[in-house]
Amino acid sequence: MLILSNEDIEKILPVGACLEVLEEAYRDLGSGMAATVPRYDVFSPTKPNEFYEYKTMSGVLPNRKIAALRLNSSVVTWYEKAGGVRKDKLPVAGGDRYVGLVMLFSTETGEPLAIFPDGYVQKLRVAGASAIAARHLARKNASVMALLGSGWQASAHLITLSLVRDLKKVRVFSPNADSRRRFLDEWSNNISAELVEAGSAAEAIEGADIVTCTTNSISALFPGELLNPGVHVSCVKPCELDASTYQRSDPLIIHWKEAKPFQIVIGGVDPQSIPDVAEGWPHPLTREDTPLWDLPTISQLVNGQHPGRTKDEAISCFCNNVGLGLQFAAVGSEVLARAREARVGREIPTDWFLESVHP
Repeated sequence: MLILSNEDIEKILPVGACLEVLEEAYRDLGSGMAATVPRYDVFSPTKPNEFYEYKTMSGVLPNRKIAALRLNSSVVTWYEKAGGVRKDKLPVAGGDRYVGLVMLFSTETGEPLAIFPDGYVQKLRVAGASAIAARHLARKNASVMALLGSGWQASAHLITLSLVRDLKKVRVFSPNADSRRRFLDEWSNNISAELVEAGSAAEAIEGADIVTCTTNSISALFPGELLNPGVHVSCVKPCELDASTYQRSDPLIIHWKEAKPFQIVIGGVDPQSIPDVAEGWPHPLTREDTPLWDLPTISQLVNGQHPGRTKDEAISCFCNNVGLGLQFAAVGSEVLARAREARVGREIPTDWFLESVHP
């Protein structure tokens, strides 16, 4: 069994490889050749204004002979910022760290193959979904992008979107001016497009061909009336976009029909007091709380079962409404193959994880 670190994975995993293996997984999912298991979130109160969150999701990708389990064991909190509500994980494991793990299993023998942190893979699988959607939905001549956010997800989206469209200019906005300036300083030389600072979401969006939301906000980042005809917009959480954006979008593509995670709240807490439960996943069009969204998915888009953009003047939208465990099986299979080829990571005895007792 192979143990890998985020640093190991970053050295061996090109962003472009993630796009291809994810698109392959979406095709298999759409044709019934792969499975994704819903995400479960369990919230338990700890200190005042903090919750323990246990989050799991999994997937099976037989063509890659891989099954994956992803779990997060986190302490989370919510706070107000820039007129909206944000969610954040607190670095309290080991004093200043986080816990997110991916385990890979063989679909041929059932045995565990690898375990590694989910951090680097997490941001690439989310950005990969956005880039694949843009590949199919954004206008071919799209050259200006508004990037809303300047954190962990923003950098991955900057790189992946640059792979699918010939971007000439990227306008970056986030509420913290110091954060967005640090982002520009760090990433200006990593892509060919010109990175410029925007003073507001409206300034970033004006004249943009692509609007990419990459924040931890559970409040809408801008009014949908700001969007110009022909733009493609995407989010990493459905609550980053308002009802007007969704209502103006044609097509509106979602990640998966199961609208949201299964959420369990224990400890005598009113579930409606938790912003993720109360506000995070209203139906994009009806704004009702529904378990399924009857909208076309990215799998149908990739498989050609949905035509994608049919008019240059249309506003297209990809709503990453919920993460898929299958993404970790897909990207994890690529990680494992490249790690073995490059001989990185540490091997530990697989026998440590096997048992002679019939489970």
